[in-house]
Amino acid sequence: MVQFVHREGDAHIKPEFRKERWFEDERAEQLGELAINDDAAEGGPKDKPSGKKQKNVRGANKGQRGKKRIEDSIRLCKATARGDECEFGEECKFSHDLDAYLKIKPADLGDSCVQFNLFGKCHYGYKCRYLKAHVDENNKLIVNEKLVAENPVYTVNGISSGTQTRLLRSKYDFPRTKEYMIEVAKEIEDEQNINASNALKRKALEDPSLLAAPAPIEEPSAKKTKPEAMEADSDNEEFFDAANEFTNVSKDNAYVETEKPIGPIDTGYKKIIDFRNKTYLAPLTTVGNLPFRRVCKEFGVDITCGEMALAANLLKGQQSEWALTKRHKSEDIFGIQICGSKVEQVAQAAEVLNREVDVDFIDLNMGCPIDLVFKQGAGSALLGARGRMFKILKGMQSVTDIPITAKFRTGIKDNQPLADRIVPRLDEMGIALSTIHGRSRTQRYTRKADWEFVGKMKNLTHKMPLYGNGDIMSFEDYNHDIEVSGVDGVMIGRGALIKPWIFDEIKNQRHWDISANERLDMMKRFCNYGLEHWGTDSQGLNTTRRFLCEWQSFLYRYIPVGVLEHPPQHMNERPPPYQGRNDLETLMASPLSSDWIKISELLLGPVPDDFVFLPKHKANSFDKIEG
Repeated sequence: MVQFVHREGDAHIKPEFRKERWFEDERAEQLGELAINDDAAEGGPKDKPSGKKQKNVRGANKGQRGKKRIEDSIRLCKATARGDECEFGEECKFSHDLDAYLKIKPADLGDSCVQFNLFGKCHYGYKCRYLKAHVDENNKLIVNEKLVAENPVYTVNGISSGTQTRLLRSKYDFPRTKEYMIEVAKEIEDEQNINASNALKRKALEDPSLLAAPAPIEEPSAKKTKPEAMEADSDNEEFFDAANEFTNVSKDNAYVETEKPIGPIDTGYKKIIDFRNKTYLAPLTTVGNLPFRRVCKEFGVDITCGEMALAANLLKGQQSEWALTKRHKSEDIFGIQICGSKVEQVAQAAEVLNREVDVDFIDLNMGCPIDLVFKQGAGSALLGARGRMFKILKGMQSVTDIPITAKFRTGIKDNQPLADRIVPRLDEMGIALSTIHGRSRTQRYTRKADWEFVGKMKNLTHKMPLYGNGDIMSFEDYNHDIEVSGVDGVMIGRGALIKPWIFDEIKNQRHWDISANERLDMMKRFCNYGLEHWGTDSQGLNTTRRFLCEWQSFLYRYIPVGVLEHPPQHMNERPPPYQGRNDLETLMASPLSSDWIKISELLLGPVPDDFVFLPKHKANSFDKIEG
């Protein structure tokens, strides 16, 4: 038997499954350095170009990741596609020639349409890629009238046209935020006055003659200023701009709350959620979409949260940002995570979410490490601007009727923890749940999460539940980290992307040697959920395929239990070249995006000739993970 040299960082594979290299043919040239960029799941940036000319491979798309808009040569009118009469008639800029469209339409991919099965009518009509499921022998669209009458609803949230219009025109009213910002303005004025008074006293000690005629304290001007007192406990407040925190705030336009009804029921209650002893799927950019969250719910996760939404974009009424608020009915404990750097902006975002969507809690992102977010004073930058951070959180509490939670890292720089200054204050404020990622911002994913430090933070709490996050890949990791830290629950991100059934393993305390066919069935369910969520036309199919391929940039890193020499697999162990127990398992282990596309073809049919894909999570070598 061939003896293989074990490299540091490689997982231990049983000898009978090891091989010298991944590929023996021309595909070996496509590998280069395998890439794992875990920060990309948090919205991380692409790597800087190395200067070397990269060889194009099937799937490479120069950064667009399959986002190309599908445009048919004949652009069929939506009303015509649904079998309806077009209200614009001959003035419509789209085609009403259904026969011509059907001649150039790509072939159907199957005879079962997810949309038709769920709603009794396919919203995409003749444009559906599963059209044969809902047309009769005369090529007329079929409608299940009974199911349509029931009007089943499986997904909620998003943004209504009325709300979007008011936000776009700056006509949306934020009464609770206005009231809170008056309070903040007074607080900042008091802090500035105290600061000025203290400065004068210090000068008087240096020059006693100043005591005879103390200079009057100037009123705070409307000019842009960075109040020292605002961040008395902060080492870094370069992002705070007091003047820009307020827009048209005055005592005259203060919100006067209407009198509450008299009786035993207080209609202003905040929803109570028992966060203890639960598993929590981390908010994940791109890959943490609704179809993926549904898969995780099936495997037993307790808490789910939407992808990080930018407060500024929510307030602009951006459709794409509001799409991140959508919630499936299976998500019984569901939160929305928002990110922002300004007190008023984040408070307004929280207020509009509280009023417009069905959500159980709102989470403030205080841990995002990427430069784009950090340089704007948001994400992990808030750890260095704690006065502003606490004002943001207090504002969120003031303008909502649901729990407010927070997620953050140990600190900004290595060996300079800040969480110990934050956790006691969050506990005192009544934050419903805090989650700490056991790494600093600069550390990213270069070393293991520090669960002993997480445990120290847990010891600082009294009432507030504290969750830990980082490197959980098995039920053994879960048990160990809970025991070491004493936290109230765990949040799992990368571990869930690589093996979503980790939640089942934790609940049943087992290593699940899941088969390749079971994994393919899981991906098939994801595709069905994607077609339900994004649509069954060519564009929805393309979007579903793209997100499936993005997910596979994590899935391929899973090493089957039966292949491992010493289960379980650990987070920072890379898979060395190996072959699976059958052809499908071998294909699923491939690090090539072209092979991920092959898997997508098993589920969604042949890719269009112009479909291209480059994984968002492609980065530099495993040993030099940047995040």
